[in-house]
Amino acid sequence: MQHCNCRVDTGVDEVFSYLLPDSLLPVEPGQRLEVPFGKSNKLSTVFCIEITDAKSANVPYKLKHVKKIVDSVPLLDQRLLKLGKWISEYYICPLGEVLSSMLPAAVKKNTGTKSLKSAFINSQTDIETIRGKKQKQIIETLLQLKAFDAETAVETEKLLEQSGATMAPLKKLLHAGIVKLTSRTVYSDLPLIPDGMVLKTKNVILNDDQKKALSEIESRIESQKFSVVLLHGVTDSGKTEVYIKSIEKAIASGKSAIVLLPEIALTAQTIQRFSSRFENLAVMHSQLTASQRNAQWQKIKSASPIVVIGARSAVFAPVSKLGIIVVDEEHEPSYKQDTAPRYNGRDVAVKLAQMTDAVCILGSATPSLETLNNCATKSHFVKLSLPNRVMNLPKPQMKVVDMTLSRGERGSFHILSQELENAIRNTIKRKEQVILMLNRRGYSNFIFCPSCRYSLKCRNCDVTLTFHKSEKHQHQPNLKNRIAGGFAVCHYCLSQTLVPQKCPVCGGNVSMIGLGTQRLEDELKQKIPDVRVVRVDSDSMQKHDYYHLLKNFDAGQIDILAGTQILAKGLHFPNVTLVGIISADTSLQLPDFRANERTYQLICQVSGRAGRSSKGGTVFIQTFMPQQPAIKYAVEDNFQGFVDEELKHRQMCLLPPFGRLAIIRIRDTKFDRLTSAAQKIAEQISGIISSCKFNIKMNGPADAAIARIQRYHRKQIILQTRNPVQLSELLSRFRKLKPPSSLVQIQVDVDPVNLL
Repeated sequence: MQHCNCRVDTGVDEVFSYLLPDSLLPVEPGQRLEVPFGKSNKLSTVFCIEITDAKSANVPYKLKHVKKIVDSVPLLDQRLLKLGKWISEYYICPLGEVLSSMLPAAVKKNTGTKSLKSAFINSQTDIETIRGKKQKQIIETLLQLKAFDAETAVETEKLLEQSGATMAPLKKLLHAGIVKLTSRTVYSDLPLIPDGMVLKTKNVILNDDQKKALSEIESRIESQKFSVVLLHGVTDSGKTEVYIKSIEKAIASGKSAIVLLPEIALTAQTIQRFSSRFENLAVMHSQLTASQRNAQWQKIKSASPIVVIGARSAVFAPVSKLGIIVVDEEHEPSYKQDTAPRYNGRDVAVKLAQMTDAVCILGSATPSLETLNNCATKSHFVKLSLPNRVMNLPKPQMKVVDMTLSRGERGSFHILSQELENAIRNTIKRKEQVILMLNRRGYSNFIFCPSCRYSLKCRNCDVTLTFHKSEKHQHQPNLKNRIAGGFAVCHYCLSQTLVPQKCPVCGGNVSMIGLGTQRLEDELKQKIPDVRVVRVDSDSMQKHDYYHLLKNFDAGQIDILAGTQILAKGLHFPNVTLVGIISADTSLQLPDFRANERTYQLICQVSGRAGRSSKGGTVFIQTFMPQQPAIKYAVEDNFQGFVDEELKHRQMCLLPPFGRLAIIRIRDTKFDRLTSAAQKIAEQISGIISSCKFNIKMNGPADAAIARIQRYHRKQIILQTRNPVQLSELLSRFRKLKPPSSLVQIQVDVDPVNLL
């Protein structure tokens, strides 16, 4: 009998040991087992981590027995198990919870699989004894199709259709042993992209900058040693083509590739380009059905070499012989998981490349300051530049509109400045297209009473509600004393409420203050009635709309795309000559040290959608703060100037990349209990810092920027240090301590992307 160390796929941070009966062997690490768990012996699923001999395992207590083997083969190979252990240690998360998150739910449930029965001739010597007409027809069909073994077996449905027989004569042949059945598991078929949406392959000729970058990457692929390449290329510099050529090199040498995209559903053109260049392609993202997701995962596991495209979780794809990982738009905060385990897909990709001696390409027009610092300080990082657009196209002309002056000149409130409005009209007259970006959903983000200054807030969260127009509320006659045509929604807990016409405090009229994509869409239709405008945000986009929207826009059936930041990435439309950034200040208002960096990146990204042909392009940036550094440097296209300015502030405050951060978030529905627990946690951490003499600064406990979300009060403790080893040791020791209260929820976020 053997001894098995297991991890429960929940938040329990302990190793559990079980005895493996010989009847269940063989078992390998990475398989899931069903075991009796806890005092009630409730059957639970666990991951097998290690197998040892029961005699050598000196366990001082009686062990329970494994009841069942859930998976016939390991779902997680040694490489993924090793990666999971690193994530568990680095991001302070129970290993079982990490391993569970690495597998899609559809794979764990084996969704969408069916057993397909096939028949073949088992005994040709007994064929002469057959008398029945239908039985003879079945045998004749099998002989014609040369079905003589399990490999050449014919599906029973196809066999019965071609022979004109039913199941009854087939059963007689099976009973006589003349015909034998075999079964195989099949998965739901998945079209990668809708019919008619595959792009035609073009013979792309690389420019000198692309050739130089590709040559360096190919030499690193040939060396079969770990390295990280930052491909810093301006928008429309041809980064995607360098990715494709690099992957072709890896595929030619029998290695597979993983391509991570920040928002898989919103980068349809990238998927189209890859599907036209690679025959063996798999896609993994949240918009697939469960059966499709399982089918793609099984395809990746069984096929090699293969190219996998997906969002951050695709880094866990079960590829064999990994040769290259591409992280496109590596600066994007969406690579950071906001639930446990709180890993960063970009950083996990780098670690995976290190474990497999693969090459990791980080691509961006506006790289993160952390990645730039790594290139300057770490030997296995190298920076390659693509400073020019393909075909040497000029960059778009940047124009700043100071909205403080524009508002004073026009009197009443307008989302569009007069300059941008005129530019839109002229662009439409030339039969060219426009992209307008406003990074705020809804109609109005502030429902306010000017008389008593009351604002409509969420009952569950400490935030104001956003007014959303809605078709279903347009024609309801029973909305007494309520504003018809919409409702107020909380963007944190998603609760909804109708909006009163009169202030509930003083009885005065309420006003809609602020702007959103719905309001922008309305203003466009009012001012330019004949314009064909489509709003693009998470409210308007349904599951499969995006492909067809892009097809219609590319065909010139849409004049203006107006939406949130999802328009900033992955779009290539040569006929777009005008881009308008409606409120460049939006992200600057966030209480976060990365606000400047995010603003600069977003302006540069969305500006890059303009001028992708010989027609040229213009970008209008509407702002109330034209001299703010992020906006000023973006307009000047001075990336290095912005980086130097931003690094000065980061260095003074010991912020990344000069320091490492971790946040311990504590939340509870009871404020007093939360306050007490947060103080005790701070004392625990302070005790570890003092006893170990760590050079770590602790800030807090203090209220989070949003002090209450979904009825949970929130406090946080921020840890800062120059020494990442000390921070890891501190968090490891804190992880082992008993929490001050079992009712208070504690979350550890290592390398947070925001402080909200």
